[in-house]
Amino acid sequence: MCCWNVTRRRTPHDHPGPLDYCGLFLRGASHEAAIELTARATGATRDGCLLRVGTIEIEIRRNDNCTQDGGDFPTWPIKMDIERGHATGHHVVETVSKILTSVWQAGHDAVAACDYEDELPELGGYRRYRD
Repeated sequence: MCCWNVTRRRTPHDHPGPLDYCGLFLRGASHEAAIELTARATGATRDGCLLRVGTIEIEIRRNDNCTQDGGDFPTWPIKMDIERGHATGHHVVETVSKILTSVWQAGHDAVAACDYEDELPELGGYRRYRD
């Protein structure tokens, strides 16, 4: 499998803003299924486990913080690192929203952790998994 131990590298000139990064956590789907769902939902081009939607990059990999019980979403098995590139804020929110709804419609769990959760369906998924 690709991207199991890959770490994205930022340059010293990267200055993240509120829409620049999103971590999306997923459980219930295989790595390959997560890639396929994301590609279909967004129309992304695929280079292994790295998908691109315009300048948005989505890296789908095994979550280094995954635990056996997987009770809390930050410990779910799949993590998507979503970086904005030069996309508009609207395009970023739209892309992450498409991924979330596609994953939910396929019967899997997903939560997005980012500064714009309030602009996403179900508050990024928090509303669905709140106790």
